[in-house]
Amino acid sequence: MFQLFLKDTNKALNIDKSRRKKLKELSNKIGVKFKNLKLLNQALTHTSCVEKKSKIESYERLEFLGDAILNTCVAIILYELCPDYKEGSLSSLRASIIDGKTLSEVAFNLRLLDYINLGKGETLADSRAKEKVSADLVEAIIGAIYLEFGFEKALNFVKNLLDSEIKKRIKIGPKDFKTQLQKLTVARFKEYPKYEVIKEEGPEHNKIFEVSVSVNGNQYFATAVGRTKKDAEQRAAEKVLQMIRGSDNTKEE
Repeated sequence: MFQLFLKDTNKALNIDKSRRKKLKELSNKIGVKFKNLKLLNQALTHTSCVEKKSKIESYERLEFLGDAILNTCVAIILYELCPDYKEGSLSSLRASIIDGKTLSEVAFNLRLLDYINLGKGETLADSRAKEKVSADLVEAIIGAIYLEFGFEKALNFVKNLLDSEIKKRIKIGPKDFKTQLQKLTVARFKEYPKYEVIKEEGPEHNKIFEVSVSVNGNQYFATAVGRTKKDAEQRAAEKVLQMIRGSDNTKEE
C-alpha cells in the first residue's frame, strides 16, 4: 500500500464554533471520530468556496484520492466474497457498486449536502450536479479517512457504508446490459446498437459522460450519464432493453 504525507492542515484555516459543531455531528453520524476536523471540513468544501490565493482547499484532491481508495477497497471486498468470479465479472460488479448513482444515494441517506461548504450565491439546483457533487463528497470523505487513520480504517468504513449495496449486487450477479442488448437487437433487427458520446464534463480525473444508444433507426433511443463511457453505455443499454421488452414482451432466452 502506498503512503502519503499529510501537511499540517491545522495551520491552513480556522473553523468557527458552529461549523465545528456541524463537523462533529457528521463525524459521529458516519462513525469516524476525526481529530483533524479541518481535514473533514476540506472534504466538504466545494470549489465555489475557494478563492485565488486562499489557504482554503476544496475537496477535489481528496476526492481524487478517495476514488482510488474506494476502487481498491471494493475490489478487495469482492475478491474475498466472490471466489468463483472471474476478472470480468468482478469488474462489472465493482462498477455497478461504485457508480455515481449509488454513491449519490449513499450521500443522500447521510444528508451530506447539509454539511457542504458552498460559495456565496452557489446552488446545486440541477439534479445532475447534485448527483455528481454528492458522489464526490463520499469519495472525498474516504480520502480524508485514509489520510488520518490509514487504509484499514478506510476499508472498514467502505465495508460498513456499502454493505447492503454489495450484498444486493452480489445476489443479483453481474449484469452486462450491452451484451444483452446486442444479442437481442441482432436477433430481432439484424443490426448492432449504435452508441455515441453526446457530452463530456468535468476535469480529466473526474469526468461525467453522457451517452446515447439507438436501435432500429431511432425507434428505440435512450441517453444516460456515467462516470466512465462504459458505465454510461451500460445504463443507456439497460434503458433500451426495458423499452424493447416492455413494448412487445420480448424475453431474452
